[in-house]
Amino acid sequence: MSKSTFFKLCDAVRPFLVKQCTNMRMPVSVEKQVAVTLYYLSDEGRYRKVANAFGLAKCTVSVIVRRVCTVISAVLGPQYITLPKTENELEEAVQQFYSKHGFPQCFGAVDGTHIFIKQPNKNATDFLNRKNRFSVNVQATCNYKYCFSDVVIKWPGSVHDSRIFYNSALNKMLRDGVIPPLYKHLTPDTEPVPVCVLGDPAYPLLPYLMKEFPGGGSTVQEQYFGYRLSSARMVIECAFGRLKGRFGALRREMDINIDDLLIVIHACFVLHNFCEISNDYIPQEDVDRAIQYDNEFQPPASSPGRQQSTETQSKKIRDAFVQFFD
Repeated sequence: MSKSTFFKLCDAVRPFLVKQCTNMRMPVSVEKQVAVTLYYLSDEGRYRKVANAFGLAKCTVSVIVRRVCTVISAVLGPQYITLPKTENELEEAVQQFYSKHGFPQCFGAVDGTHIFIKQPNKNATDFLNRKNRFSVNVQATCNYKYCFSDVVIKWPGSVHDSRIFYNSALNKMLRDGVIPPLYKHLTPDTEPVPVCVLGDPAYPLLPYLMKEFPGGGSTVQEQYFGYRLSSARMVIECAFGRLKGRFGALRREMDINIDDLLIVIHACFVLHNFCEISNDYIPQEDVDRAIQYDNEFQPPASSPGRQQSTETQSKKIRDAFVQFFD
């Protein structure tokens, strides 16, 4: 994080973190609280190492990290992680996504990423993922510029991506028209298609959620559609890479209980957007290292176990995209 972005962050959270001086001791400054938290999140996620670096007690670091992350999540979260809800916002998001990634009528990509945790004291088997590691399965949606517009952080690692999506607010908002469908004809001889998000094979095919054909497609046209979709969907992989490149603690089991951990994870997503909007630089080698880590340790995607009753309509919409790219 650059110096200017750091002080901008300190100013944003200052009213909620500043402490009164007393005759007993001087409070830890807002700048030091934020620096402690960023050090913890960007490195190995170990309290003792941070305590030694800043000359603080380990218990003090624990309190500071939880407090700062709670403020970032609660105060900055609603400002920096938002879905487009008005037609103007959505049209802008769709146009920018097409301009940057070449897929029309799309405002983002959705995927899950596993954040590894220590074995919980309760219901531990619920958190075992397909690679037999304890984790939280986080669903995130990002826009054309690697900023997260929606994040769901509450599901154990054993839960399938499709179940998380079915139960998400994003699914309900798209299904019920809270996010305007903005129907558009891609070609003159196809039916209009709504705006959508892109997913991998783990997700169901829905009118507003496009994925590749099974097996990559049986025709050249279907295969080319899959190529264009996969290329555009890489934006979410890159977003996760940039997120975990910035916050190395997300690649390790943090020494923090599960209830507080969910808030800490959300704070990392908020801080990522804060940095991206501030045009903060991140070395490409850090991003590549994080993506390589995910490729090695993330559980593989699997097909969804059930489908909603819109499969016929969804296939017609996907066929319209196929004709557009043909």
